[in-house]
Amino acid sequence: MRSLTLEQIFLRLRGGALELLLVLETLAGARLRETLSFPTRNELEAVRRAAAHLARRGDVELASRLRLRVERSGTLRDEPSLRREFINAFESGLKDDA
Repeated sequence: MRSLTLEQIFLRLRGGALELLLVLETLAGARLRETLSFPTRNELEAVRRAAAHLARRGDVELASRLRLRVERSGTLRDEPSLRREFINAFESGLKDDA
């Protein structure tokens, strides 16, 4: 049973690694934050690895209006192409576990 909904992802470079701050919501409406770090500067690789990790967990589903934003030079920008890659990798990870 999926008990958490992934609402937002913030991606930023932190000390030579990419960090993803995940904003999750419980069924009761509480917001939780989790951070994943990947030792790469490749945004696409980090997004795919994070999606596969979350799909394997089994307790996360994606919000219909999931936002993925990237921080560059102190500015946050929505990244629709990375969002699509994340969703595709997450759904692929769910199928692999089935």
